[in-house]
Amino acid sequence: GSRLTNSAFDAVNKLTSVGYGMQEAVQALQKSDFDLNQACDLLLQKQKSEEKKEKREAEPSQPSAPPMEQQPRHNGSISSASSTSGSQHGHNMSANQAREVPVRLVRNRSIDDFNEQMVHMLDEIERRVEQLRDTAGLLEQEKESIVDMLGNFNLNTELMRLGAGDREDISATANRLMARTRAVEVLVGTPRNEEQQKALVQVNGLIEGMITKMSEDLLNSKELCRRFLNACSPDEAGPIDQRFQAQVIECTADDQKKIRRKLAQIITQIERAERTCMPQW
Repeated sequence: GSRLTNSAFDAVNKLTSVGYGMQEAVQALQKSDFDLNQACDLLLQKQKSEEKKEKREAEPSQPSAPPMEQQPRHNGSISSASSTSGSQHGHNMSANQAREVPVRLVRNRSIDDFNEQMVHMLDEIERRVEQLRDTAGLLEQEKESIVDMLGNFNLNTELMRLGAGDREDISATANRLMARTRAVEVLVGTPRNEEQQKALVQVNGLIEGMITKMSEDLLNSKELCRRFLNACSPDEAGPIDQRFQAQVIECTADDQKKIRRKLAQIITQIERAERTCMPQW
């Protein structure tokens, strides 16, 4: 993606082969979105405009003629000859000045310089794309954090100390905020090949199976979740699940980050449920 296309090179070569400079050809192609016909029209218009400008600069200014003095009749032929000679001399001077067109020196820019400019532009775009993905990822995490906070209202035992009316108001407000938060769609797609897609499906299946077993055995499910988290963590802090690790390794780096974050949230919710003795899944 960092090289010019063959059509762009051909267009530049065609324009330079007919006498245009490399810089003029590249600028015209950029303005015309690399359309050769439009680029030729732009160059012709520019050439005509420059010729008109040079012609205007070459024309001498004509001072106003002084008032004619009355000459004797016998000098009429001499005056007429002098006037004719002066007019011819002025015409010759104007023609000489019109032919003296200044020569413009155009520095042709090489293909390597143009290619370097395109590569630099693509590098800048890549930097902005990564910045955009990072920003969207932070928005995803913020949404997950808000949803988690709102979900904890039902697990807070302190609400039981409030009156029924107050509890209903708080619950209604929390539900309204939850609905508004879930209505925000933030999605950062991750390019995957076929093997990475299959691995992600397998990992999600293992996590869903673990969550399903929580209602039957919360302690063992929590321990299994920790082994899953250790398997996909850079620093192993305890026992791991070999089957889960084999699938996680095949996933993309972005998917591995999301899996770690999801498992950490599940463990946090389990510990909170254990403290309140009100596990809800």
